[in-house]
Amino acid sequence: METHSLWNEIVTWNMDYKSTISKIMNILGLLQKRYIKDPEHSKPTDEMIIDAGYPAETHTVVTDDGYILTLHRIPHDAGGTYNRTRPVVFLQHGLLSSSADWVVTGPGKALAFLLSDQGYDVWMGNYRGNTYSHQHVNQDIDKKTYWAFTWDEMAEHDLPTMLSHMMEVTGQDTFYYIGHSMGTLTYYTACNYHHWIQNATRLMVGYGAHTAVPHITSPVFKLLAYFAKNLQWISDNFGVDKFLPSNWLIQWWASEVCTVEMISQRICGNVLFLVGGYNKNEMNNTMLPYLLGHVPAGTSVRNMLHYGQSVNTGAWAGYDCGSDQLNLRRWNSTRPPTYKYDVITAPVALFWAENDWLVVPQDEAALAGKLPNLVLNQRVDEDAYTHLDFLWGMHNMEKVYGPTMELMEKY
Repeated sequence: METHSLWNEIVTWNMDYKSTISKIMNILGLLQKRYIKDPEHSKPTDEMIIDAGYPAETHTVVTDDGYILTLHRIPHDAGGTYNRTRPVVFLQHGLLSSSADWVVTGPGKALAFLLSDQGYDVWMGNYRGNTYSHQHVNQDIDKKTYWAFTWDEMAEHDLPTMLSHMMEVTGQDTFYYIGHSMGTLTYYTACNYHHWIQNATRLMVGYGAHTAVPHITSPVFKLLAYFAKNLQWISDNFGVDKFLPSNWLIQWWASEVCTVEMISQRICGNVLFLVGGYNKNEMNNTMLPYLLGHVPAGTSVRNMLHYGQSVNTGAWAGYDCGSDQLNLRRWNSTRPPTYKYDVITAPVALFWAENDWLVVPQDEAALAGKLPNLVLNQRVDEDAYTHLDFLWGMHNMEKVYGPTMELMEKY
C-alpha cells in the first residue's frame, strides 16, 4: 500500500516536545469536521430490543469509585414469560464499543437474541466512558479526573459491580460469561482482584481474547506504541482525555490502512474499523449505517495508551503512570502490578481469527498456553475473518455462535 505523505512527515519528527506539539496543533486546526450519527441508525440498545419484539430492561448501578453504569437486559424470549430458572449469561463488549454490539444486527443474527431464543436470561454490560456509562455521582468532577481510567479500573470496579447486580436481581449464584476483545481482557484481570468471579462462572467464552498483545498488527496501536510518551504528554497537558473518533490520529491511521473497498464503504473515518479491520466476506453492507451509528462508543485516551504500553512491553500489567511518584500514588509501588494467569480457574473457551489485527495468532496462542482450565481453543474457519467479525459476521451462527451455544449446554 502506498504510504501517505503525512505519515512520512510524522515518522521523521524528532522527540522534542515543543516541535512535536506545535505540528500536532497545526494539524488539529485543520481537522474540525466531526462525525454526526444519524438518529435513525443509532437507536439505543433498549429501543432496538423492543423494536425486535423482545422485552427490554435498563438497569443502573454505581461503582465504588462513583461511576454510573448502565446494563441492558433481555429477560426472556419474544412472546415468552420470565421465570427465575432461566440460566443467566453476561455479554461484555470490547474496546470502543457498547451493549449495542450484541443486538444491532437483529433477531436471528445478533448473539443476544439468539441466546434469548435458546432460553437464557441475557444481560449486557457497558464500561465507564462509553455511550451508556458516561456519568459520575460527583457532578462537579473535572474531565481530567473523570477520564483518568483504563481497563484496570473496568476490571477492578465496573465488572464486579455489574455482575453482582445481575446476580442479586436474578437470585442466581452462577452465570455464563461471553466477552469480546477488551471484554475478555477485563474478565481475566478481574479474576486477579475478585476471586468470586471465576468461582461463579460456569463457562467463560472469549472472542478475540487477549491479555498481552506484543505482536499486534493493527496500525492504530503500532502508532500509539510509537508515540506513547508524546501522547501521554498531550493527554496530561492539553486535556485530550476522551478518545475522540474525529481527532488528528484518524488522518494518520486512514492513510496507512484504508483500502479501496473500505473507502467505498465510507468507513475510513471510523476508528473502530481502523483498529479491527474490514472483511467484505462477512460484512452485510446494508447494515453498515447501523453499525456506524453505534461505533465508536467512546473510551479514554489513557485506556488506548494502556494498550500501547502492552505493545511496547509485551506484558499483561497495570497501567504505568509514568513516574515512581505517580505509580506509588496509584499502585502503592513504583511499578504497576503484573497480573497472574493461575487465578483464572473457570472453564474457558476461546475462538480466534487468523486475520485478527488486534489479537494475532501468536499472542492468542500465548494466552491459550497459560490458561489453567482451557476447554476449547478454536480457530474460526475462514482465513479473512477479522476481530470485528465476531460481532457482525454474516456467517457467525455457523462459525461461532452455534458452537458457542452447543458448548454452553455442557456446563
